[in-house]
Amino acid sequence: MAVTHERLIGDILIDHGVITPLELDEALQRQRLTGEMLGRVLLQMGLCDEQAVVEALGVQAGMERVDVNRMQVSHEVLGRVSSDIARFYNIVPIRFDDGVLTVAMADPLNLGIIDDLTQILGCKVRGAVSNEGAIAAFIKNNYSYESESVHETLQNLVERVGDAELTAEELGQQQIVGDVDNLVQLAQEPEIIKIVNLVLLEAVQKRASDIHFETYEDDFRIRIRIDGVLHEIVSPPKAMSLALISRVKIMSEMDIGERRLPQDARIDLKVGDAEVDIRVGTLPTLYGENVTMRILDRTAVKIDLDTLGFSPDVLKKIRNVIAKPNGIFLVTGPTGSGKSTTLYGCLKELNQVGVKIITTEDPVELHIDQLVQVQVREQVGLTFAACLRSILRQDPDIVMVGEIRDLETAQIAVEASLTGHLVLSTLHTNSAPETITRLLDMDLEPFLITSSLEGILAQRLVRVLCRHCKEVYKPDEDELNLLGIPQSWRRDPKFKLYRPNGCPACDYTGYSGRVGLFEMMEVDEPVRDMILGRAMSHELRKYARSKGMRTLREEGLIKCVQGITSAEEVLLHTDRYDD
Repeated sequence: MAVTHERLIGDILIDHGVITPLELDEALQRQRLTGEMLGRVLLQMGLCDEQAVVEALGVQAGMERVDVNRMQVSHEVLGRVSSDIARFYNIVPIRFDDGVLTVAMADPLNLGIIDDLTQILGCKVRGAVSNEGAIAAFIKNNYSYESESVHETLQNLVERVGDAELTAEELGQQQIVGDVDNLVQLAQEPEIIKIVNLVLLEAVQKRASDIHFETYEDDFRIRIRIDGVLHEIVSPPKAMSLALISRVKIMSEMDIGERRLPQDARIDLKVGDAEVDIRVGTLPTLYGENVTMRILDRTAVKIDLDTLGFSPDVLKKIRNVIAKPNGIFLVTGPTGSGKSTTLYGCLKELNQVGVKIITTEDPVELHIDQLVQVQVREQVGLTFAACLRSILRQDPDIVMVGEIRDLETAQIAVEASLTGHLVLSTLHTNSAPETITRLLDMDLEPFLITSSLEGILAQRLVRVLCRHCKEVYKPDEDELNLLGIPQSWRRDPKFKLYRPNGCPACDYTGYSGRVGLFEMMEVDEPVRDMILGRAMSHELRKYARSKGMRTLREEGLIKCVQGITSAEEVLLHTDRYDD
């Protein structure tokens, strides 16, 4: 019996002209010392990029290597894969022979792509290895941007299986409820896979932060959150809810048969050119399961303090606080106001070779190189407090606590700052001065707050007016009074405000993207004296404003006049104080 020998990855890279034999020898010597995989050693030495290693691994697995830029693909073959599928999986059909479709793919190690395509296309699919950039260019040049809508795919499915509501008893008779194998089969229907893929594709293309699969008594709907506002994509028949949710659970590697308890999972996906992290959570409700998918586009996320929209004076104050060797810096605001992004921006700036940073988060939203990140697991006793206590025994210089939720966590954070650590954390309060009141309400002693707290940043996110269709208008007196516009602004002949209109560029919403409003309060000696005297938040605010702090409403009004956002957004997300 003949023995086949698998080609070595180093030899494949030499054949491809990526490395030289001498460079391979150097890498093999280092590999013998470290014991790491050769591909990782080559990456660490800077001798090749990750794509070259991936392509070599695909060839090693028996796939052919192709250059799609030099290939002539017939319209018949192209027509076998829709533009949406090509973009979602980042693949290109190149041949169809004897019932087998060969597709060029940038990620040959992801065998799930082959399985999905086999289900969706209804034929055997074989993979070939190609360059990621070449595939993206081929899709752009050979596919139009006309896409099949979720509604069209849903209609095709309705015509095939019907939209009659199924009762629990009927589902049981079909062995769907009790039989996990049948649930898996249901979730692998080609149209079900396509609907979920199209929802994900639309969410990523529209920069959505969340996808919601919601089950009600009589219906089922799918909504996405764009710039903080929910928009309905489609309302599939209730009978399809089980199949669609099962598909998401399969993608998340959840227990597909468990629908009585909540489940949480994480998916790493490459949707077209975007690399996305998705946090998935299920919730059993009165009428079935709900699923929420939280999307983080790693290719679009900005975690540099200079790009987060801070005004120069606020940014200077933040940098003054985080440059201190010890103390506590708190970022406050409601859920979804960008607190974690701000803290990640601070950590990125502080992340130096000579500094050890450890974070404890629930959940870890963004993986950052050279940071020690810990996931809180309250179900096994790994709370913020327990985690923070262990972190301090690891000799960190800087600690980030995802959220201060209780007195115990607050006390340990204070102890950490008093023993020479810089502590960054978040708290749910409406403004910077109210943060101090909240800490006092948690029964944290005033002298502990004054000895540790260095700065507080309150923030909100407001939608940005679409630059293509925003329009100037003259507000009436009622609106001016409601906003609290100063008389000096009103007398300025150049004073004007902007409002949304709607156009194709912004999907007729009038807005595109979001920007932060920030309220930065530094804790100086007079503030410490006021804390010891248990001053009210309005007293703290009055003093801070006298020292140059702008409230969230004042920051919003400046952005209104600059044409960045609308008065409606500022009124919705900020409070007016007449201290």
